[in-house]
Amino acid sequence: MLDDTPHSIALGTAIGTFVGLTPTVGLQMVIVLILDRALRCFVRFNRIAALLAVYISNPLTVVPIYYLDYRVGTLIFEGGLRYADFRRILHFRGWHGWWRALWTLLVDIGAPLIVGSLIVGAVGAAVAYPSTRWAVQRMRGAQRRRAGNRSRGSP
Repeated sequence: MLDDTPHSIALGTAIGTFVGLTPTVGLQMVIVLILDRALRCFVRFNRIAALLAVYISNPLTVVPIYYLDYRVGTLIFEGGLRYADFRRILHFRGWHGWWRALWTLLVDIGAPLIVGSLIVGAVGAAVAYPSTRWAVQRMRGAQRRRAGNRSRGSP
């Protein structure tokens, strides 16, 4: 229903999907608006399609998405934390121990999570663009055929 070209809608959906698959919950809409401003001179995408697509990550999907991001990232960063590792890291004493645990988690989880999310986001965007463009073109073609049939008096 967006009044834009299939390319612009598909590109917006791809950008929103990419952003939605990164660990940026709470900032995703802002990131899309910043990208819209920053890329406006180079490429135009449908901002509404992008804003809608970031909702691929929502309270029901965020944990599985982040887990997938992390697991993909651990293919690049060897290892990965197991439950026992979390227990060991989170067993700390005092303020200094808390900061050390936080830093360990940020490094041990953060790096694989971010790198994995860039890979998962790129794959998601690569799937979202052609499938959205195809769907928009198909729906608009069907609408044109129905409009043509009505103008010729067909039911």
